[in-house]
Amino acid sequence: MAATKSVIEQGLFYHKLLLELEGATITADQLNELADKAQQVLEQTIPAEIVKALTQSPVLYFAGRNNGAAEEATLKTNEITRKKSAYLEGTYAVHGIEEVMDPKEVVIVVDPFKEEDQKFKEVLVDGVGMTVVAISARETMFPTVRIPSMADFDGYLQLLACWNLLVEIGIAIGINLDKPVRARKIGNEFIQP
Repeated sequence: MAATKSVIEQGLFYHKLLLELEGATITADQLNELADKAQQVLEQTIPAEIVKALTQSPVLYFAGRNNGAAEEATLKTNEITRKKSAYLEGTYAVHGIEEVMDPKEVVIVVDPFKEEDQKFKEVLVDGVGMTVVAISARETMFPTVRIPSMADFDGYLQLLACWNLLVEIGIAIGINLDKPVRARKIGNEFIQP
């Protein structure tokens, strides 16, 4: 959680800085609304059928908009779930990689464009036979982790939803999330050579 928290903090810092360069700012009301929605996302219960599908998958692919949420979740997947992961940038998820995908694998699509739903279904669900899960503020044709939306702040909520999902997977498969096996991060105990 510490790294995800710092990513959110860094994002908000630069978000505020860029707005101020344009003569705008993030208001206290916006931060309060974001905090309330963040708590809602982090505390929501992930549907059991989604957790089950993800715990059984040997690889978790992430796809979605290039706003950093799916990319960061891909990195966190290895640490939190001990599963292999990959971020499928742009249209990569439905243009070629399906040739080497396995029906046991899962694609998690973060905030998919509504127009893309059918293509994901056609290529990945119908073509490969794999499960697609969505994280979205809208209902999709896939099992969906529904989250609130907040104009200009959706990326933060999406990242938190990814983190919640990964934690549920880690807990479900019995991983001690506070004890990485080999990962070394800032905050781990310093060991002198």
